Amino acid sequence: MTPSPVTLWNDAPDAAASLRRRQADGLVPAGAVADLAHLIEHGWLLWPGAIEPALIDRMVDGIRAHHRHPGMFLTTDHRRARPELKRSGAEPDAFESLFDLYVNLPAAREIALHPRIARFLALIFESRPIAFQQLLFQRSNGHLLHQDTAYVAVEEPMLLAATWIALQDVTEGSGELAWYDRSHTLAPHRFKDGSRRFGAGEDSGTYAASLEAACRARGFEYRRLLAKKGDVFFWTADLVHRSHPRVLAADTPRLSCVTHYCPARTAPFWFRLLPEHRGLEPFGIGAFASAYYRLPNAGRMIAPDRGFAVS
Repeated sequence: MTPSPVTLWNDAPDAAASLRRRQADGLVPAGAVADLAHLIEHGWLLWPGAIEPALIDRMVDGIRAHHRHPGMFLTTDHRRARPELKRSGAEPDAFESLFDLYVNLPAAREIALHPRIARFLALIFESRPIAFQQLLFQRSNGHLLHQDTAYVAVEEPMLLAATWIALQDVTEGSGELAWYDRSHTLAPHRFKDGSRRFGAGEDSGTYAASLEAACRARGFEYRRLLAKKGDVFFWTADLVHRSHPRVLAADTPRLSCVTHYCPARTAPFWFRLLPEHRGLEPFGIGAFASAYYRLPNAGRMIAPDRGFAVS
């Protein structure tokens, strides 16, 4: 008999009943019940204007000034059509994506582990939340349909949640976040090796097409998020989502931040491969980790030491 997969209680088949029991036992604050019920049914949750404008502005100021600290940030290299990551340069850059800003930008960690976010994650994790990957998008990268279990691996694939936070109002056509409502209820997608992880020999287009076909077959509604500055969008591990195809110019801004989290009772899959990067930096009721920076950071600005091409 195949054992049941390890999952968060809100993703379990009896999640709705579990929520009622937890509410009756006083384990869930009354103000969180409706949010948890929506997350259980739909696989996502939107908090309009949840992050204070002043905090958003501080993070944006840090992003705009990251070139003042050359070599201290890890970025994509999309302008040169290179897949490798690179250290940040000394010229202003409003094009490339940046990784794990919470290491060197205080406002980025204050947003990723904002008290309201961290408390909500602790409710579903039954553990302190660990932010283990942060992606800052200055524009849409055109990501195809996917589930995070394919690309953002933790030891138990379903012990995962994410936030997408708007750092500016999103313009329609700029590659806005899109998803299939209730798609977290699809049967688990298995790759050629039998795992939930996208690996060698897989094709991202084929994978995306299979997810779209499955969502359409179930009649799931396709939705787009024209977010406003400060909005927070949560989703569960298996929600099928993408960047909606961009119709505006490639450099049209869509400043936003994605953070992936797991409970402290598990670990990112990369902990196996990078023992020197297993450090956790405590913050609030949670902590953050990075595959690219050696932690703990203890408040110092430090340079990434792996996963990049020096240029």
